[in-house]
Order: sequence, then structure tokens, then C-alpha cells
Amino acid sequence: MQLCLMRNYASRANREHYASSSIKIFRKMKPKVNKPKTPENLETPAEYAENLVKVQMISRNLHAQLFPECPRSTSEQQIASAKLYQKELRRHGVDFESSASVPDVHLKLPPLKGRDIEEHFLNIAKEQVEPYEKLLLPLVKCEKLPRRPKRWEFFAGWTAYDPVDGEPSPVDHPLEKGLIFDVEVCVNEGPTPVLATAVSSERWYSWVSPKLTKHRPKLINMEPLDIDTDSERPHYRSDELIPLGTEGPGLVVGHNVSYDRARLKEQYLIEDTGYRFLDTMSLHMCVSGVTSYQRAMLKSKKEPAPEDLGWLDKSSLNSLVEVHRLYCGGEPLSKEPRNIFVEGTLEQVRQHFQSLVNYCASDVEATHRVLQALYPLYAERFPHPASLAGMLEMGSAYLPVNSNWERYIRESQLTYEDLNIEAKHHLGRRAEEACSLLLDEQYRKNLWLWDEDWSVQELKLKQPPKQKPLPTVEQPDSGSTAEQRRLQAKFQYLYDQRSLLPARRPLLPGYPLWYRKLCQKPPKNSQNDDEVLENEQESWSPGPTEISTGMQIAPKLLSLCWEGYPLHYEREQGWGFLVPFRSEGAGNERLPIEQLLERCAVPEYARQQASKRESEFALDMLSDQLEQVLSKKDHKKKLSQKQQRLEAQYQGSGVWCNKVLDDCCFFLKLPHKNGPSFRVGNPLSRDFLNKFSENILSSGDPSCHAAARVIEIARMMSYWRNNRDRITGQMVVWLDPEQLPPDVAPIRAYGAICPQVVACGTLTRRAMEPTWMTASNSRPDRLGSELRSMVQAPPGYKLVGADVDSQELWIASVLGDAYACGEHGATPLGWMTLSGSKSNGSDMHSITAKAVGISRDHAKVINYARIYGAGQQFAETLLRQFNPTFSASEAKAKAMKMFSITKGKREYRLREEFHDELDDRAYSSYEASRLAIQRNRTIGEVFHRPIWQGGTESAMFNRLEDIATQSQPQTPFLGGRLSRALEADSDPTQEQRFLPTRINWVVQSGAVDFLHLMLVSMRWLMGPHVRFCLSFHDELRYLVKEEVAYKAALAMHITNLMTRSYCVSRIGLKDLPMSVAFFSSVEVDTVLRKECTMDCKTPSNPHGLGIGYGIKPGQSLSIAEAIDNAGGNDVSKWPWIRQ
Repeated sequence: MQLCLMRNYASRANREHYASSSIKIFRKMKPKVNKPKTPENLETPAEYAENLVKVQMISRNLHAQLFPECPRSTSEQQIASAKLYQKELRRHGVDFESSASVPDVHLKLPPLKGRDIEEHFLNIAKEQVEPYEKLLLPLVKCEKLPRRPKRWEFFAGWTAYDPVDGEPSPVDHPLEKGLIFDVEVCVNEGPTPVLATAVSSERWYSWVSPKLTKHRPKLINMEPLDIDTDSERPHYRSDELIPLGTEGPGLVVGHNVSYDRARLKEQYLIEDTGYRFLDTMSLHMCVSGVTSYQRAMLKSKKEPAPEDLGWLDKSSLNSLVEVHRLYCGGEPLSKEPRNIFVEGTLEQVRQHFQSLVNYCASDVEATHRVLQALYPLYAERFPHPASLAGMLEMGSAYLPVNSNWERYIRESQLTYEDLNIEAKHHLGRRAEEACSLLLDEQYRKNLWLWDEDWSVQELKLKQPPKQKPLPTVEQPDSGSTAEQRRLQAKFQYLYDQRSLLPARRPLLPGYPLWYRKLCQKPPKNSQNDDEVLENEQESWSPGPTEISTGMQIAPKLLSLCWEGYPLHYEREQGWGFLVPFRSEGAGNERLPIEQLLERCAVPEYARQQASKRESEFALDMLSDQLEQVLSKKDHKKKLSQKQQRLEAQYQGSGVWCNKVLDDCCFFLKLPHKNGPSFRVGNPLSRDFLNKFSENILSSGDPSCHAAARVIEIARMMSYWRNNRDRITGQMVVWLDPEQLPPDVAPIRAYGAICPQVVACGTLTRRAMEPTWMTASNSRPDRLGSELRSMVQAPPGYKLVGADVDSQELWIASVLGDAYACGEHGATPLGWMTLSGSKSNGSDMHSITAKAVGISRDHAKVINYARIYGAGQQFAETLLRQFNPTFSASEAKAKAMKMFSITKGKREYRLREEFHDELDDRAYSSYEASRLAIQRNRTIGEVFHRPIWQGGTESAMFNRLEDIATQSQPQTPFLGGRLSRALEADSDPTQEQRFLPTRINWVVQSGAVDFLHLMLVSMRWLMGPHVRFCLSFHDELRYLVKEEVAYKAALAMHITNLMTRSYCVSRIGLKDLPMSVAFFSSVEVDTVLRKECTMDCKTPSNPHGLGIGYGIKPGQSLSIAEAIDNAGGNDVSKWPWIRQ
């Protein structure tokens, strides 16, 4: 019998024994002051509960409903343990006595469908997947599919084939609800489908597009209301897509099935049809997903390393060919016919119709074979039905849009073009001004342009005739004033020299070569005179029209500096900057050392060395070169010493690369976000734009006012430039008025996007989608960043959702609490997560920032990176990335201090067989390694697995490592297994090799379990009244009718309560803290934005949503407000909740 972990919660009497006056006064004051205005959902102090470390727990009525079999109680042993926990909290500076309480909540929840919360989720998840499993299992168990037709019918629409004789018969849509499906698209004709095949356990089906057969009249291109008909972008209508029927439930299986789903007609309707989509690629990622390193190895053609042989036969890349080879073996699938779809035309598809449909059908058969082999593995490794239910729900994402979508794209592109023209203008002017440096070779003294190609071409004129004068060129009358006539006569001789020009004239004679590369050549013309044809003249203009911020010359023209040092480009090292180390060169240097010294002082140690020991410096350089060849390890040490000497005077972020220019200055690389081995290709790229505002990247020319504006423009343009193709390539399907619900008036165009979400796209089973799941929040300096707010609910509907506060942090901390103490908030990390406050500096990020001496925002990023498994070296990289003024040694010291405070120090304990010869105590890493070497054994043979001690997060990391180092790691909530490619299989070297990835998997995959549980709970509470829109980052959004929007908001709060209750119950805790029980707020809005009050002002939307689009702010509802707006706290009375 499992023992139920009991907790100690302060009653009204014993609360007087704790010196917590603020809470006591609050509880005494509230009935007296707030009683007349007390909402229905707030109860008397009898509802209040807290545990022994002063963490407020959920109200008593909620606990009785969620944990009915575990009433609250206390014991003497728990009181004694609590004193130890409190002592540890005080040691880490946690003031647990001063935590503030929140109002209690009274809710009448629907009865649990089971004895406890765990059985409840098991039952409701089974109930939700049951209709789809009934359709799926016959396909999995079908040993032999119906016989494929020998000939496919070339007729528009669906055709069914008799399983016995293959007789075709037209149908509106497939008759069965469980299908394996594949769609083919002719890329040159757009993203709409041209062919599709499907098979059920009964018969085959084929679908042919009307535009391919020409059997039906061509569809009239009716543009939706208020859509820009002059736009070159195509507009898609549902008549171009594949009908599948609206009578669910139905199940469609495919490989990367989200691509096929985006081409189904009914998926774009506002009302959900009940069809769900199972992706064999996602199943493969769950069972055999790989890390980025492993993916690179799978793509590589090199001989694999011995340590990689163990997992190579357990995984593959994600394509159908590779997945089929892994699970089914046999002959590799042929993909040659696919080239016609990729490169060919509709006419070629018609010519090869039979072979192409057979190719499509063979993919369907291959998908079926993969499903047969893969689904049993998935069901074994992910036994909880909530995993499958969550995957099916994630695959039904839906984003409603209207004509504002087209306006958004149009205005973003126009703003982008305007800004691009302005940036070119500023750069062009700088280029023209720089040409003046040719005079007296002034460019040799310019710190940025000295190494450009300044060679010029001369214009050689023909010899003038000696016997007769040059012919006079008649000029049109340019004016009637005497002054105009005088000037024309004065310069007539220049026009007369036209006949001396060579037949082939050089481009821009007298201008340097680097400038000529920025200019277009004038268009050729067929006439003898120099008149340029009108259409050619429109496409050509003089000057540096080819210049852009992405060109190598741009940073030089803007005279950019890094930390005050002029930027310089080296082909092998990329962009960097010059730091002088001696005041005079060898005498033949090209570099303008005098000008460099005027701007940048020589570091003191270098000046002394250069003046006293020049020969020794040359020997030192020679030594480095020899060590590079003879001893790579020693070479690294030598470089490190030189770098430390340089850092004695130069405190910056430059990356040492052992490059010296003209024997007088060092070349240091700009820091790359991926590490020192990467080179920077453009200092005006997105990664460096913020450095300008921090004065790390600046213009060294005080007269160059253009640099700040060009940087500002580059910052504005970066988002749209990087995402434009993905955004404009979204397949928006516009609905006809008769396809809209009756209560939606067709006053404007309405459509939808079915985002192609891969339900499990990573090793951790996180969903993937390249546009919407990576979209940032709107920023005033980011063009087009209002993308998410262009998802807008149609009239009569609302978008309801919430942001799961600190989801991964709570998961990690509660695992540590349950593992080490069996009490919420008993570890320092647990208490800071539950009761810490940003306002008073008691949360995890504030305490870490204060202890280390960095900003809270930077500490937050590093904290999450550490929880995800990143090590100290990665923290050093982040610190220097955040603050380039940190030296390498300073960043290392701060990272070490941070890890000592948070993670603690490793301690080793002896195995029992060594207790007789060694002291049974805690050993450090160094001591354990030394003792193991002395006995000619590995550390694992002498000591148990090390544990972390002394840090605020030690308990959490001990639990994460405990899970991650198991031979078959499982997620703590739904019991999902780690990918086969990373399971250790009792190989300790493999276990340690992927340990950081495994730790990251525990947290991230646990968060995926959390999301799937939320989807299941929300579907149980709201039934068919909500339609899943999207989940990205930690946000979740639903489309609901306006009349049930407030109930959906309350259901979101309850979903969070029940999901977290399930999670803590699974790890042995039978209670839940009040601070995480409900969302901080649930957004009820008409557009998709992080906060309902965001106006989303951007360069392309300067007036905001309110003025520019007429969109009002939404509502942000706390749990109390949600109860009031939903009509009461008795959720069990909602008519659609089945009892």
C-alpha cells in the first residue's frame, strides 16, 4: 500500500504561534472591512491554509474536491523536519515569514471521474481518444490493404474503387472515417492540391483537381470583399481544396500530415468538424528523435565514430524514405516521380497521370507500413491516453483572419520599401563623400577605407583632327535669358568634344573601383545617339544604387567602431577590430597607425614590450607558431596567457584569434552568438543591432549622422526582411458568405489559416511551426511585428487564452521539493518560485542577480539555461554576450559564483565495499578522481553517483539527474519514455555523454505533458464549445462564441488548477500552493496578442490597433473576475459537462 504524504497546515489556533503579523492582521481585517463587498467566490478565514514553511495552499473547499482521499493533517515528525527546512531557507537568505497571502477561492467543481485526480485524467483522456482509437486501431491491425486499382480514373473530385474488381464510382467524399492520406502539389502552379489518394480498411480513393482534368468549368476568380484585387499575391478559395466531409469524428493519418491538412476544405470552416490528424513523423520523433548533433551525424557521409554506432541503427532523419527504411526495411522508396511535381507543369502531370497517382498511392502504402510498425512502439512508450489526445488536439490548430491580413502585408511591404530607399540614400551619400579621399591619397589615412581598392580608370580621348575644327554639336534652346545663352556658349566646346569619346567607354572613369562596384552600368541602346529608351531609363539611375546594409562596404562607410576601436574585415576571421600594441611599425605598413594611435591608446603592457623588447616579441610570435604545430594543448595555454595580458589593459569582448596586422596592432574578432569559433559576417545584422543603443557599436566619425539612422532603419527592417517570405507564403483560404455561420454578417472578407504544426517536432516533443510559433510580440522598432494581432476573431466570437506563468521553472522546482522534502516550498528554489516576488526582490532571478552582480533580466536567461542543462561555460558565453565589457576572467568568476550559489558543489559518497579502507564522508570531485586513479578504477566503481549540495537548486538538480541517468528515463507526469537514440542501454559512457540533453528533456518534455493535460482538461470542461487555435511558448489560445467566452475563461483557470493538481499528485504531493493554482489572468480578446491592452504600434502600424484598425482592448480576468462574469462559482451546473 502506498503511503500518502501528509502535510502540516497551520490552523487558526496554531497560526498565532508564528510571528507573521501581516498575515494575522490581514485575516482579522478582511471580514470587518470587506464583508459588505465580498464576492461570492471569496470565503471566510476558515478557508485559509498554509504549510510549515509559510506557503499558502489552496482553499480548503478546493482541496477536499481535488484530493478527497488525502485529508490534511500533521505529525510530530513533519514538524521536526520543517524546522530543518526553515533553517536551510534562512541560510540562503529566504525570508519565508514575510510572504503575503492571496484571497481564497470557493468553487464547486464538476465531480471527478474517478477516485482521485489521477484516475480522473486517465478516464477523461480515454473518453476523448476512444472515438479516434476506434478508427485508428483497424488501420494498425490491417495486415493487408485493399488491392490498389490498376487504373486510376481521370475525373475531377473523389473517386472510390471497388475492393474486388476496382470499379470506379464518383463520391462526394470518402465513405469511411479512418483514412491514410497523401496530397501532391504542383509547385509551379501554387500551393493548392492537384492529386490526392487515400485508403481505408475497405477501399481506395483518388481525388483529382478540376484544374487538372478540365472536365469542369474553370473556377471564376471571385475576389473576397474589400480585398485588394490589384495585388499580385494569389487568393485561395475553399473550392480549390479537397472536401472530406463535416460529420466527425474522423481520423486522417499521414506523414507530415499538417501539410495535407492545410489542403482540406472543411478545415477552414469556423465550426470544428471533429476530424483529427495523426502524424507518423511526430510519432517517429517521440519514439526515435535525435539531438542536433545526432542529426548532423545522420546527414554526414563520413565513417561514424565508435561511440555513435550504438544509436545509429535506432533512429533516422524525418523523411518518409528514411523513416520507412528504419521501421520497415526492404527496398528504399523511389522518389523520382516527385520531380515532376517540384519542377514540372500541369501539362506534364496530365501526361504522366497514371504513374504519378501510383507514386502518390505508394506513399500511402508506405505510411501504412510505418504506422503498423511505429504505433505499437509509441503506445508502449507513451501509455497514458492524454499524450495521444494532446497530439491530436495540437494537430487541429486554426487561425481566423479577415481583410486586415492583406492590409497588414501591403503596409508592411510599403514601409519596408520606403525604409530601404532611405537607407540606400544615406549609404549612397556616404559613398559619394568618401570618393573625395582620392585627392592627395587621403584614403591612406582613413581608418576604415585604407584597404579598399582605390584604383581608377582613365578616360582616353581620341586625338582631335589637326586640319579642321571639331564639328559643332547643335544643342536645343535651353532658355531665353541672356545668362542662359551666355553659359551655353561658354561650355559649347565641351559638347563639341563628344566626337572624341571612345566607342567603348569605361564605367565612371576617375572613380575608385570599390565605388564602381556599387553602380549599375547604363543600359545599352540600339540608336547611334545617347538617348536611352524610355523603359530602360525608368529601370536605371546613376549613382551607387546597388548599395545596401548587407554589403561589406557598408560598416566602413559608416565608420563603425566596436568599443571605440575601428572595425576591420579579414576574409579568414570575418569582422573584427584593430587594437594597436606598438607606436611604430616596420616602416612598410599600409595600415594608418598614426591615425589609429590618435584614436586608440596603446595598452600599457604592449607599449612597454614594444619599446624595450621588440626582438623578444618577434620570438614570442614564433614560439606561438611552433606550439600551434607541435602541441595544440600548450598552444591554447599560451594564447590564454597572452589574452590575460591583453585584458590587463583592454577590458572588452573581442575574441582573440592570434592575428597581427603590419606588426603593430592586433586584430580581434567580434563576438559571435554561437561561440568564438564562428565568424561575424555582418555587424549590421540582427544580432548586433541592440549593441548600437548600448554604445558598444558606434560611429567613429562625429560628422556621420547617417550611422545612427541607418542602424535604426536596419533594426526596423530586420524582422520583416527575415520573415517576409514565410508570412506572405501563408496559405490563407477565403470563405464564401454561405460558408460563414448565420450570426456572422459578411461585411468584410473572412478567411482562415491552418498553420502547419508538427505536433511533436523536436526531441522533447515540442510542437514546431516556422512562422507562428516563432513570432515575437509587437515592438515599436520592429516592422511587421504586429503579425500575431492580425489573427482576429470573426464577429460573435472571442479569443480566450492565458500564459502559463514560469511553467518550466515550477516543474523543475516542484520535482526538487517532492524529491528532497516532500513539501511544497521546502527547498530554497521551491520557496522562491512559489512565494518569491519580483517587487520585493525575493524571487529566484532577483536573488541570483543580486548575488552575482548582474541585471535581473540577464540572470533570468542564465537561470533558465542552467535548468535546461547548460553548463558553466555556456553561462560565461551568455554573460559576455549580455555585457561585452566583461573580460573572459571576469565572466568566468561570475559564472563560477553563480553556479556555486545555485547549483552548489558536487559531493561523492563511497560505495559500501570501500568503507573499510577509506573514511565514509563526502569527497570533492578532485578527491574522488585521485582516489579512483590510485586504485586503477573508474570513479563510478569507487563512488556512488555524485549529488549536489549547498546550493539553492541542489535538490532540483539531484532529482533531474536521478531521472535522466536511469536506463529508461520517463517523464514524471505522464510516464513518457526518452527517445531510443538517447537511452543509455546500460552504457555509462553514453549516459554521461548526453546527460545535459537528458536533463533538458526531463524539464521540456514534462512541460509538453503539462500542455497535453491542459488540452485534455479544457476539452472536458468546454466540450465542443471551444476550438483550439494555437499554443506557442507558454501561451494557449481558443476560439469561442461570445456567449460562452466568460465560461471559457473560467474553464482556463480551472484547467490550470486541475492540471497542476494532477502533476503534484503524480510525484507524491497531495496538495497545491495557492500562488500557482490559477492563472494570473486569462485574456478575453478579439485579436491574438500577449496582453489584451497591447496596442501593437510598429513602423508599419504607427497608429496602433485602436486608431489604425478600430480594435478595442480586450479583458484580462483574474479568477475572481472570471467567476463573477461566468455567472457564479458552480461549474457543475454547466449543461454540456457530462456527469
